[in-house]
Amino acid sequence: MGIWKDKKTKEWIYKFKYRGKSYGGRGAKTRREAITAREKRRKEVQVSLKQTPADIGFKEAASAYLDYSERKHAQQTYQYKALTYREFIKMHGDPVITSANMPILILEYLNSMTSNAVYNARRKDLSALFEWLKNTYGIPAENPCAKIDKMPHAPKDKQVPTVEEVMKLIMAATPGDEQDIIMCCLHLMARIDEVLRLDWQRDINFEARTVTLRTRKRKGGVYEPDDMPMDEDLYRILYRRYRKNRKNDKWVFYNAKTGDRYYHRPKMMASLCKRAGIKPLDQSKRKIQRGKNKGKYETVNLYYGFHALRHFVPSHLMDKKKVSLKTLQKLLRHRSAKTTELYVHSVDESVRAAMTEIEGEFTPILVKVPQEGATNKET
Repeated sequence: MGIWKDKKTKEWIYKFKYRGKSYGGRGAKTRREAITAREKRRKEVQVSLKQTPADIGFKEAASAYLDYSERKHAQQTYQYKALTYREFIKMHGDPVITSANMPILILEYLNSMTSNAVYNARRKDLSALFEWLKNTYGIPAENPCAKIDKMPHAPKDKQVPTVEEVMKLIMAATPGDEQDIIMCCLHLMARIDEVLRLDWQRDINFEARTVTLRTRKRKGGVYEPDDMPMDEDLYRILYRRYRKNRKNDKWVFYNAKTGDRYYHRPKMMASLCKRAGIKPLDQSKRKIQRGKNKGKYETVNLYYGFHALRHFVPSHLMDKKKVSLKTLQKLLRHRSAKTTELYVHSVDESVRAAMTEIEGEFTPILVKVPQEGATNKET
């Protein structure tokens, strides 16, 4: 919050507010340096004004926590948190963190949410802020979100593509980046961020035929390496890409336009689905961010995302290839088998076998199924 790059001087500038007064500085060569300088300046201001923890306002607390979040969490997580705090400030201004009516303010904000799912997500972001403040500064004495219950909501069933749809996606993908990204997601059962983060020297081992994926989905937010086997199909794809189509010596998926790797491909799957003739899964409302209609809402079609491929492969392996849940857990790199069960959209074979045990036992009480060619009178 309050950090930007001067287009003329190319230096980074920071700004923050404390007790209604603005403070800032410039001259940093990188964004990280600007964040560090702002944290140092903020502490100096607090000491000079002899701030007591109880004086911290919501804006100041949120800004400090977001500095921490930007370093620790994934970019999308950081952005969702920042959105929550902006909305809260827009509704309630800058109340003191230790205010006695803070739970009421939080409830008023949460009750303005359009659904229970959003309510729970915003509650989680606010709770994280207050928990961090409590652990860092000792305030507030009790997290005001602790006594605010979550709202019940039924998560939408994860829609998984069929084999035919996956084949259509592969055929619709342009040879090169698009097709290779899809194949890596399928053969590694990887998250899109893990695929786009692949480094030729660090993560691709042609001799051992392994690919190292790095995830920060686990507790602590630190990227952890997981070695995955490189099957023959994936070996051919990556080896060809390395020998003939390599654009950069570091990144597997290099964006020549930016001179860096791809960080996300938000429109790719929707575009592929349209080209493949796959119908939209649903529709949603989205706020227009630019142009003459800025602030208005438009209806957008929803298609399969990259994560649908991560659900497709384990379901296919269990249903068609009879791969065990324990093996799928290792392939998906889950710490808990319960998490893996959420990815397997299939009926357990033991359950299916058990149900066949009652076949024929209750036939006399069932309505007799008419045979082909029989008339209504005969049935």
